[in-house]
Amino acid sequence: VCRKWEGGDPGVANQKTPTSLLLTPEGVFHSFGYTARDYYHDLDPEEARDWLYFEKFKMKIHSTSDLTMKTELEAVNGKKMQALEVFAHALRFFKQHAVQ
Repeated sequence: VCRKWEGGDPGVANQKTPTSLLLTPEGVFHSFGYTARDYYHDLDPEEARDWLYFEKFKMKIHSTSDLTMKTELEAVNGKKMQALEVFAHALRFFKQHAVQ
């Protein structure tokens, strides 16, 4: 169990990290959690339109009664991506984080 996540307010120990995922305009993983949130919000608004930023995406599985392998999630900019791919990025991040 990870009881301390980097990011958030300085000097505050965070036991949870936000379910935020940031992908480059090309769809390549950039960051997760506070790092994703902070980087995305620091982007120039014009540039940010091209990035894929997903927040609170795990709640989609609770609010969708007809989940399938083709279920899509919508990024903040309105672009859609298969939920399977978004979750795969998150799981790869957690695996790498655990190994480190």
